[in-house]
Amino acid sequence: MITENKKHTTDHFDVAILGGGLAGLTLARQLLRKHPDLKIAITEKQVFPVSETTHKVGESTVEIGAHYFGERLGLKKHLIDHQLPKFGLRFFFKDAFQSLSEGTEVGGSTFFSAPSYQVDRGRLENHLAKADTEAGATIFDGTQVREVILDSSDNGTKETNHQITFLRDDSLQKITSKWIVDASGRAAFIRRKLNLDEDLGHDINATWFRIDAQIQIDGWCEDTDWQQLTGKVPRRWLSTNHLMGEGYWVWLIPLATGSTSIGIVADPRIHPLNTFNSFEKSLDWLSEHEPQCAHAIEPHVDKMQDFLAIKKMSMGSKQIFSVDRWGLVGEAAAFLDPFYSPGSDFIAIGNTMVGRLIEEDVAGNSITHLAPTLQSVFLTLFQNNLLTYRDQYPLFGNPRIMAIKFVWDYAVYWGFPALLYFNDKLTDAGFIQSLSRGVEEIRDMNLKMQDFFRDWYRADPEVNAVPAFVDQSNIEIMTRLNQELTERLDDEALRKRFDSNVDLIRELMLEITSRVRESLTDIDTSISQEPAREQRLAPVFDMLNI
Repeated sequence: MITENKKHTTDHFDVAILGGGLAGLTLARQLLRKHPDLKIAITEKQVFPVSETTHKVGESTVEIGAHYFGERLGLKKHLIDHQLPKFGLRFFFKDAFQSLSEGTEVGGSTFFSAPSYQVDRGRLENHLAKADTEAGATIFDGTQVREVILDSSDNGTKETNHQITFLRDDSLQKITSKWIVDASGRAAFIRRKLNLDEDLGHDINATWFRIDAQIQIDGWCEDTDWQQLTGKVPRRWLSTNHLMGEGYWVWLIPLATGSTSIGIVADPRIHPLNTFNSFEKSLDWLSEHEPQCAHAIEPHVDKMQDFLAIKKMSMGSKQIFSVDRWGLVGEAAAFLDPFYSPGSDFIAIGNTMVGRLIEEDVAGNSITHLAPTLQSVFLTLFQNNLLTYRDQYPLFGNPRIMAIKFVWDYAVYWGFPALLYFNDKLTDAGFIQSLSRGVEEIRDMNLKMQDFFRDWYRADPEVNAVPAFVDQSNIEIMTRLNQELTERLDDEALRKRFDSNVDLIRELMLEITSRVRESLTDIDTSISQEPAREQRLAPVFDMLNI
């Protein structure tokens, strides 16, 4: 058990964080690295050290989250020494009884420039809890929060005195704080208390479990040529592997402890949750839809470590930050979808924003205008990302559409939010305002393109997974945008880079839509029929018979 740090003899804190999971522990570390004298309390229902097989979704990181953990929080050594490198996102499309080499694979043959990691949550959270305590945080673990009273009497202009009452060691305890940040995950104390839940119009369900064994996808096919497409040493297993089908996808994520995380995520209109909402049902479901995966798991069924089913996974909130000195981060704020692994990204973005608010407040500056501005930025990013998923699951079994959609989605992600985050600009309200025209154009283009992908599917629903390896390492637009994340730019250079990315994304939109229209002339869209000036994806289109 980690007990409270005796450095603080009062029950009043500068910041109280509800929840000692990934979002809460990283926020505490972020704040204490800049302001070591802050009095920070963390309440957590589990007792540290937690099991290294802590059952939480969010083991796969992508570039924003990985950058936040590795660079902003100084955890790079831990990630390299005690977690696994991630060999990108990898996607497989095939008929149920085809081998992997007989279907379409989309992924890289080499690592991208900006690193990402597969994170064993229990191991990382134990490391963070120990480090936070040593840095001066007070962790009240083994607690049950009973009541949260928000102080909103002064509208953020004077001192606030939020109150948290919790049960610990069979006794009720109370602490007060100037700031309170809800990082309690799906418990979402503040969101529920203030009735801030928002329906996102995106209904997905999921189950996931861990097996105490390495399930290595490299061995699922004996074709040596296929095995060596990503190098002589087997390393596909280091990817976040996605097994794709109509209305669903299955993840396989390796963990540094030697376990494998396996999840099924599905649109209930196509695959109802009651068809896979237990371990036994999940194995039966996999036997029908992904028999190679089921076959790989069968020898290890006695090594199942945990199982969880969750209904209506996506959730939103009408408010994220308040001038009354409270904020929501992680799943307590909102959650999109585990596809593309955005969970750690929005932890990074939310923590960075609420951290900025706390720092400005500590410095004696007003947050009256900053809090709603950062909330607007957060929700804009969230809603733009939501477009990527909403009503898209029926497309997931179509490799022709999805292989092109991947390029589009990556380009929007790396070319806009990741670029600004890596250059520490997502909390610079003035800088973002100067990009407003381009930001709005990207949002408009993304809205039109996600509609276009759905229209394409309606016009061309056949799966037709041809034997192909779409090597993203050879797609120049992807390698370039990812590599550019590693460059630090001044404000003027960053504006030019962003404007260049807007132009590139526009050209990509024209290339995709004009090429598809050549074979499907009846697609009716509002996108201009102006021809693209460059044909960056022509080899990919040709490979996929588009």
